[in-house]
Amino acid sequence: MFNRLKKIINRPSIAIDLGTANTRIFSSDIGQVMESPSTVRPSEVSKNNSISGDYISYLNSKISYNPLRGGVIVDIYNAINLLKPLLKETRRGFRQPISLASAPTDTSSKERELLVKAIIEAGASQVAIIPEVWAAAIGSGIDVTSENAQALIDIGEGVTDLAIIRDGQLLYTAAIRTACSDLQKAVRSAIVSRHKVYVCGAEAERLTNTISIILMGESKDPRYVTIQGNDIFKGNDVTIDINENDIVSAMNPVINRILKMVEFNIRRLPNSVYDEITESGICLSGGGALISGIDSLIKSSTNLDVRIASDPTHSVINGEIETLNYWQGHKKWWKNIFWPDL
Repeated sequence: MFNRLKKIINRPSIAIDLGTANTRIFSSDIGQVMESPSTVRPSEVSKNNSISGDYISYLNSKISYNPLRGGVIVDIYNAINLLKPLLKETRRGFRQPISLASAPTDTSSKERELLVKAIIEAGASQVAIIPEVWAAAIGSGIDVTSENAQALIDIGEGVTDLAIIRDGQLLYTAAIRTACSDLQKAVRSAIVSRHKVYVCGAEAERLTNTISIILMGESKDPRYVTIQGNDIFKGNDVTIDINENDIVSAMNPVINRILKMVEFNIRRLPNSVYDEITESGICLSGGGALISGIDSLIKSSTNLDVRIASDPTHSVINGEIETLNYWQGHKKWWKNIFWPDL
């Protein structure tokens, strides 16, 4: 009985990976990760409204809000609405949880304050923020305490983040708010422009992840891929075959921006640091690590070995869980975690 009472009284701890596409939350009480799309549906219109309830439900099913863009909160109201029910699911006692969350390295103090505010308003009592790449590195199995420099590139939904880590410190970081969502947007726009067909987000993601980049060039012997979408004029569902080169051409400008950022910042490193990461190579994490051929492209542009994390889409939340477990038992541990002066 005493142990059960202690669990109720003790303040629980949670880890939050608030991503542009998906939100993942780990609770020390539950011991598992909950995952949900980072979208919010509009609240239903009052029943007194003269418009048919069925029609309102239909409209609501077609509308959703994404409170994040480029890896940061752009709509605080809906960010709170997104997090509140998720945090409620983590509650097993009376006390509000203490939260560990992460943010891209290029975020401003104001953007991190918005993240803290959203989590507090959603039901947390205290919030500590760490760099997303730090969590991703730990979750990818990188030894962040190594005396030799380690390189990580986290390609998320809204931001591509690069970090060089050595001796338990972020030695160098760089970020660009171009990532998977930009690739999917480019592909969807190309299909609408050429075929007058709109494809859903899941279909666009499938195309960007499964179609080979073909080393940034178009194939002389093009293949065709079957896609499902909605005819923008007739409004009916259609299935069509499109040239793979159309997808590659749409993706190339976005991929080029990411590659240029990586190549530019790798070349800026001191020779001693570059020599060290030559031995260890680059680790890729995030959903972008699943894009076919992306590892080969980065290897070609940097002349460094590139490997993909074992569970790239969960690297951040897994790293947060390890960080949370490390600090468990430390009194007021959240006050000991500081955002580094990058």
